[in-house]
Amino acid sequence: MTSSVPPPLQVFISYSHKDEELREELDVHLANLKRQGKIGAWHDRAIEAGAEWDAEIKRQLETAEIILLLITPRFVASDYCYDLEMQRAVQRHDEGSARVIPIIVKPCDWQDSPFSKLQVLPKDAKPVTKWDDRDEAFLNVVQGIRRAVETLQAKKSEGVTLEKEAIAPTPPLLTPAIGTGERALGTSERALGRGERPFAPTFSTYKAETWTGRAEIVADLTDALVAGCRLLIIHGMTGIGKTALAEKLAADLMVNGADGTSDRLFLPPEIKFHRISFDIGTPSTDFTRGAIAILQAIGDDTAQQLPDEQILPYLLKALEQRPYWLQLDSLEYLLRQSSDGSYQFADAVWVEFFGQLLNSPRSQSRLVLTSQALPTDLVDRIYRYDQLWHEYSLRGLEADHWLDLLRNYGITPSTDTECDYVCAIAHYFQGHPLILKMIAGDIRSRLFGGSITKYWMEYYNCQPHNPRQPSSTLRQSQEQRARQWVSQTIQQLPDLPRQMLQRSAVFRRPVAESFYLQMLEDVSDSDRTAALTTLKSRNLVEDIDIQAGQLLIQQHNLIRDSAYAQLKATPSTWETAEHNAAHLWLTAYTSPSNAERIETVRGYLEAFAHYCEVEDWETACRILDIQIDSPTQEPLHWQLETWGYYREEIELYQQVIHKTSRERDILWLRGLGLVSRTLGAPVQAIQYHQQSLELAREMGDCQGQWKALNNLSGVYQILGDYRQSIEYLEQTLALAQDIGDRRGKGNALGNLGIAYCFLGQYEQAIAHHQQNLTIAKEIGDRRGEGNALGNLGIAYDALGQYEQAIAHHQQNLAIAQDIGDRQGEGKALGNLGSTYKSLGQYEQAITHHQRSLTIAKEIGDKQSEGIALGSVGIAYYSLGQYEQAIAHHQQNLTIAREIGDRRSEGIALNNLGIAYNALGQYEQAIAHHQQNLTIVREIGDRRNEGIALNNLGVAYDALGQCEQAIIYYQQRLSIAREIGDRRGEGIALVNWGATQIELEQCPEAMENSLAALAILREIGDRASEAEVLRNLAELHQKLGEADVAREYCEQASALATELGIPLVEECQKLWEELGFL
Repeated sequence: MTSSVPPPLQVFISYSHKDEELREELDVHLANLKRQGKIGAWHDRAIEAGAEWDAEIKRQLETAEIILLLITPRFVASDYCYDLEMQRAVQRHDEGSARVIPIIVKPCDWQDSPFSKLQVLPKDAKPVTKWDDRDEAFLNVVQGIRRAVETLQAKKSEGVTLEKEAIAPTPPLLTPAIGTGERALGTSERALGRGERPFAPTFSTYKAETWTGRAEIVADLTDALVAGCRLLIIHGMTGIGKTALAEKLAADLMVNGADGTSDRLFLPPEIKFHRISFDIGTPSTDFTRGAIAILQAIGDDTAQQLPDEQILPYLLKALEQRPYWLQLDSLEYLLRQSSDGSYQFADAVWVEFFGQLLNSPRSQSRLVLTSQALPTDLVDRIYRYDQLWHEYSLRGLEADHWLDLLRNYGITPSTDTECDYVCAIAHYFQGHPLILKMIAGDIRSRLFGGSITKYWMEYYNCQPHNPRQPSSTLRQSQEQRARQWVSQTIQQLPDLPRQMLQRSAVFRRPVAESFYLQMLEDVSDSDRTAALTTLKSRNLVEDIDIQAGQLLIQQHNLIRDSAYAQLKATPSTWETAEHNAAHLWLTAYTSPSNAERIETVRGYLEAFAHYCEVEDWETACRILDIQIDSPTQEPLHWQLETWGYYREEIELYQQVIHKTSRERDILWLRGLGLVSRTLGAPVQAIQYHQQSLELAREMGDCQGQWKALNNLSGVYQILGDYRQSIEYLEQTLALAQDIGDRRGKGNALGNLGIAYCFLGQYEQAIAHHQQNLTIAKEIGDRRGEGNALGNLGIAYDALGQYEQAIAHHQQNLAIAQDIGDRQGEGKALGNLGSTYKSLGQYEQAITHHQRSLTIAKEIGDKQSEGIALGSVGIAYYSLGQYEQAIAHHQQNLTIAREIGDRRSEGIALNNLGIAYNALGQYEQAIAHHQQNLTIVREIGDRRNEGIALNNLGVAYDALGQCEQAIIYYQQRLSIAREIGDRRGEGIALVNWGATQIELEQCPEAMENSLAALAILREIGDRASEAEVLRNLAELHQKLGEADVAREYCEQASALATELGIPLVEECQKLWEELGFL
């Protein structure tokens, strides 16, 4: 029997001796190709002593089948390399007697050179030395060489001579490529300048060198897209080539069209290609999950923190603001089958999304969907859009191209009989391309040695075939045949490759080759490598991408489904495979450089999923407890919350809740409550915390009870129900005292102080914070000591005792820096900035807030980042730099919406309204305050509802609509009294009185202003006291009572001077009007 292993191809390496170190690096990376017998590499250092140097080089150059040109400035400058070796190499390439592969090793001017017409490596023509990881660059080069080797070996086995490549030239790299996040879902891309040509996207399945047939289909679908189609649905059975066809369209229209080489200029030049596959990871039909995957692929990794109702408009806006070519694969994972056999989306929001996208005149994005089934509910919704959408049912390859496909994979019939055999096989599988590709691998295997006849006699001579079946039955039969054949093929594999394929089917996403190798236990490295080589040669696994210097591979779903089903038939082996996979993710995963934060913990998340799959809940829970090496040093589940990955956090909790101990359930319920609060769902948060509290009480878990009560208090504070909040805090205090928990007692006292501060009862607040501070010092709780000092600073700030406030914030800052508490340091700086702002020292305030902002960014605390931006905006407002203020508040608003913090979103809108009011843009101000009012009412935040009403009153007052302003002040006053907010009550009375002064309603103004003065003096709000004193001076001026007016003006001026606040200038002006200057 003739051996199926082809002889190695001879490779000639042309390089400058000045670049010898880089040539040696390439040699190292070519080692595996050499060991596998695929190539024999030669360069001039292999010339034996005594041999004629020039003659030997020319001989090797003339006989080489592949010629590698190592392009550098030295290579281009070398007369020998450029004029002799390169020129002759290109001639041989043009003659079809050799394959020339230029490798751009260093940046240089190689455009318009003789080899610039050829496909170069690495991808995107990015020089090897410009990659962050040089090994990753060389791996990309070697993979390109491997593809060329396999193509040439296939041609040699057919007796076909080499041909010139019909490959478009690769444009030079002008700027670094920018990744899209998860490499399996996106492409390399960069921004395009005027006149620049776009780079070819990296495709998962489509390869120009193996693409076969379907020219008419491509032409028809291209015409539809050119005619204005924005939504293309390609549907057909698994493995039929939907993904490859979709990528072929993108390649033709984006690469061959946008660079001006064809008439496909209908696409926006800046359009970006991204592929999202819904079968990666844990499949979900949920629109929110899918939409977040799309947004992450296009570079928006923060959208997952948005409330569900904001995801749809957010995604639509993203696709309107910038054009994208989105390929959404495996849409069938989003569908469910109805009783009549039709398919619909399990989540109807998907239908709404596609419908609104087609209805948007602003969107230039193109969506290509691939699915095993056509969703009828989507068709019903969008049928009226006519040319804006198109669907195509994809079948197997046309008969004319069956032999072409097999030839592309190294199988060429040598007789008419062999042609009949392979055509009969292809007909039996209705031209199914994946099956034919796998059959080609089968025939090339050692068992058949490339013999079509032997393969036919072994498997197909007696196969039944009935082409007269009805088409519906034929289609069903085709899928059944395909799945049955794949299952049989896997079972008939040699033992080790079969085990590797089955065990590796547990992986939910592409993984490094090393993961597959390690799934075989107790075998030699050479046996592992041989098994993987077998799987690759038989097209059972496919290369996907390069990440962190490692080649990623995966199985097609048709293959993985069968392999996984066979694996699960032996439960013990399946469970071992899941555990081994988890172990690999924990020990062998390396995240890409500059990866999103979520990718740095991807190994933990995947390991967690594998343990959950086999219901090893205890180990899965231990994964969540792993402390992450980050600035905040938190367990995985809390770290996700700090980073803003709230939905990932929720999914983890939902997987393990009620699966292990009740003690753990207390923790998971607590986490669900905290993330619900952050996402603006206070009612749901209360439910989770109540469940946690009840469970803790049943278990006698005092710590759990204390934390649940404390968290319930926090939710009620957000709702503005301070009395209920204090009631829960008093329970936490009593519980801490009962169990002798001094730290818990101190925390409870501190939280009570915060609640009293919200109520305007600052002396009460200070008393509680002082008790907390004493306890923290006694037990040596440095962090608690710092928190208590910070809270005291806030209370003194509210009282107008700014020097006291600064002293406490400085002590807090010193402690945070001493213990390395970066988050605490950032908050202390922010509090100092706020006090400096109160003092009118705005530059100092901005400096401190900017330092706080820097720390928040460094540790990934998005919420604190937004707060710092808002604080900087307030300082700029106080300086009268309203445009600067608006810019910062807009950034704060963006972050709040990104992380789903609805309370902070409302605050940002409120601050924007105030800034627009100062600019005299009163309609804009009112619009922002109205949006804020809507949000705070939706989340039940009564305190901020009062503030929104107050600021609406201020805006209407500025418009001269004083009666409307008074209505808002009255509503503000009502809420403040209802929730016990004494400061809010005083402010409402101040503003109401000021408007009444404008209306010359003097008795009413007097009553409200004096009532406000009494409240503000009672709670110690000295800045607001100065404001109402100035108003009383103006009121008595109107009444003609100059002496009384002067007395009030003197008091206001003295207080404002003492506090160092800008009101001094207003008092000075009034003083002049009174005629005392």
